[in-house]
Amino acid sequence: MSGWIDAERRVERAHELYGQGRLAEAAAELQAAIEVNSQNASWYFNLGLTMEAMEDYHHACKAYGQALELEPYDLETLCCMGINLTRLGRYAEALRHLEQIEKLDPTYEPSYCNRIVTYCEMGEHQKAEEMFYLARLFKEQCPICLYNIGGSFYARGMYDRAIDCWKQALQLDEKYPQANACIAEALWAQGKLTEARRHYQAEMDLDPDDVDTCSDLGELLVELGQYEDGRACFERVLKLAPDHLGARFGLGEIALKQRRFSNAEAEFLEVIKADPHYPTARLQLGRALLRQGRNAKAVESLLCELDHCGDDPATLQDVGLLLIEARQTTKANSVLRKLVRLRPRDPQARHNLAVSFFMLDRLDEGIRHCRRALKLKPDYSVALYNLALAHFQKGQISRARRYAIRAMAISPSSQQIRRLFRRLATEGVWSKLAGGLNPMRRFRNMPD
Repeated sequence: MSGWIDAERRVERAHELYGQGRLAEAAAELQAAIEVNSQNASWYFNLGLTMEAMEDYHHACKAYGQALELEPYDLETLCCMGINLTRLGRYAEALRHLEQIEKLDPTYEPSYCNRIVTYCEMGEHQKAEEMFYLARLFKEQCPICLYNIGGSFYARGMYDRAIDCWKQALQLDEKYPQANACIAEALWAQGKLTEARRHYQAEMDLDPDDVDTCSDLGELLVELGQYEDGRACFERVLKLAPDHLGARFGLGEIALKQRRFSNAEAEFLEVIKADPHYPTARLQLGRALLRQGRNAKAVESLLCELDHCGDDPATLQDVGLLLIEARQTTKANSVLRKLVRLRPRDPQARHNLAVSFFMLDRLDEGIRHCRRALKLKPDYSVALYNLALAHFQKGQISRARRYAIRAMAISPSSQQIRRLFRRLATEGVWSKLAGGLNPMRRFRNMPD
């Protein structure tokens, strides 16, 4: 009898620990109680809730499953099981549990509400909407349903509808978790950065210790060019979560933008030390080293990034351009050729490859890729500029002039294009230009 009494006390202690946020200790108390009495379904259920709060969804499902062995028709346990199976990506099992609830009690609204998320994760958005409307038959005003269907609209790029759903959820519950953060993300996707910032800040006002929202806000502030505010966000994240590599990476990017290259180097080295495969960390380290004139180390870091990035087009493009800057033109050409094979209809990839050919003095190949870039993007002024230089280098002055005229018409404010245009428009000085312009050093990747 004393063992059973002790088990009850452990469960009471677990409730206290859970309320204090001491989740691992609470789970230990519940497990000790279950060892004494393994026939109490509510204790397994509470263990599942505790594991769920710890984001240990695998063991949460195990605990809920043990509860269901004792009480197979408990609606709340079936619902929690479905939610956590969805989190694990076990969608078919999740649906079986949630559909079982509907068979037991068709009026139990969470059965529909939570299937919205499952179907959304599966990409079955029409079924997600069906669940949304079924849920509203039993509960007209449900912030959870509105929040969940907002996620479906967002996944489909229907940002205005998503925002409307999340705002309705906030009207029903002004403190609904993450609703403001979701609105901010959708506004960001629409390019409405200032409005997005307001909603991120509203989320932070509700939960100042929300690490993910603080980190997202930091990234948004960097995009807005508000580097000091962004740095404050990332530093706050690191105070709350010292191992948060995203914040450390963000500090490195800010240091790069502020031309504090040694600081940037230090931040990226910390990221790589913690995670050697962190996406683009070696790329950004290479950029920081290059800006300090340490080309050999920069190239080493960039080539190492290539070993980790696989076929990511954005990384290939950045590495290729930085290798050009590091005067590793042959290596850059190889990287950019791979990029063009992956994205043959990307005008920027074509143009950057053309520039690498120009710098290798392989003018005909560069001209060919530059012209293909123009077929994909006829108003590509920097490609026109480089074509003019290439044809001038080949002594084809009339062609050079035609491309310069087109470039000037598209970008009349570009000082470099204007200089070239004036020189090509001046008759009778070609021999002087050929000796003094040295156009091979003036090919460009980006416009003024």
